[in-house]
Amino acid sequence: MSMKKFSGVVCLLLAFVLGSCNDTCRVEGKMSDIPEETTVYMLRRTGEFTFDTIMQTVMKEGVFQLELPGELWGEQYNLKFGDRRGTVAFLAEQGNIVIEGSGKTIYDADVKGSLENDRWNEYQKLMWRIGAQRNRFMREMASNQEPDSIKRVKYESFSNSLDEKLMHYKDSLAQADATSITALFLYYQSLPLLKYDQIDRILEKFTPQLVDNKYYQEMKVRADLLRKVAPGVNAPDFEVKTVDGGSVKLSSFRGKYLILDFWASWCAPCREETVYIKELYNKYHDAGLEVFSVSLDDKKDAWIKAIEEDGMTWNHGCQLLRGGKNTPVAQLYGIDGIPAIWVIDPEGKILAQGLQREKLVEFCSRLFEGK
Repeated sequence: MSMKKFSGVVCLLLAFVLGSCNDTCRVEGKMSDIPEETTVYMLRRTGEFTFDTIMQTVMKEGVFQLELPGELWGEQYNLKFGDRRGTVAFLAEQGNIVIEGSGKTIYDADVKGSLENDRWNEYQKLMWRIGAQRNRFMREMASNQEPDSIKRVKYESFSNSLDEKLMHYKDSLAQADATSITALFLYYQSLPLLKYDQIDRILEKFTPQLVDNKYYQEMKVRADLLRKVAPGVNAPDFEVKTVDGGSVKLSSFRGKYLILDFWASWCAPCREETVYIKELYNKYHDAGLEVFSVSLDDKKDAWIKAIEEDGMTWNHGCQLLRGGKNTPVAQLYGIDGIPAIWVIDPEGKILAQGLQREKLVEFCSRLFEGK
């Protein structure tokens, strides 16, 4: 074979190899202290405590490999090793990802070899530093003799400063690279805490090439849902069961100011919030205030018992379905945690959302000034 032809063959082979590498997300792992043959599960989070197994392979002599098709890129996954405790998180992206660690400290495995996983590692280091700062601060607070009220103020200020650090990291990462999956995922982790306008501003930071990404799509869906239950719009109507076995619609309270309160018998913060709602109901009911407490309970006995124990003498409804925040009425209002409270005017328009305790009392008291 002539040198010219040989060079041409080499170039073709090199192009093929490089092209194959560029079109692959390959995860190569090496874990010490796991001598036995072990199944490695690649998990996708589906809920607060739930996962789906997306792929699996067998690790032999501490070595394993996974190749992820393109439709799985752009997400974070967790690797679980047999029935051992702890997982390793990584971001699936184009290229070779190398995972090295020990079966004794799985959570501490090193993930490297790709840009987004390097960024994820940097974030993890930041979280470790912040965790150490928080622990030092708590030890200092425990040892000083200041009143608890002063300690609470100091802790709130300190906690806010740490939150600002984390938000600055996310914002800086998104500003530096509008295609960063790490930045998008970090914002996504805070999704339950975000209002629709905050989500809108976050998504504006990213390039249009991410619009089909799972995290981008879920954030957009969440924003669109929250827009429908935000102050200024009419509260979506729904129908639930009453204590006596009948049914009641939200719209039946038109003509009165209404506190719409989502709660459950098993929710301690909800039961504490009842004290403030009761204060408002007793003070302003005769002036035109109604309360509609919608429980996410699935057991009628527990629901009714809590109503009686807490002296909740107003209107009640419940679907009596399992699922909590995943029940239809909770999904309709985008509820991710309870108590969840809306204040609605006599025409059915939402006036306020998310107010609790003293802030709820203050807002409702202003509505009835002079009445």
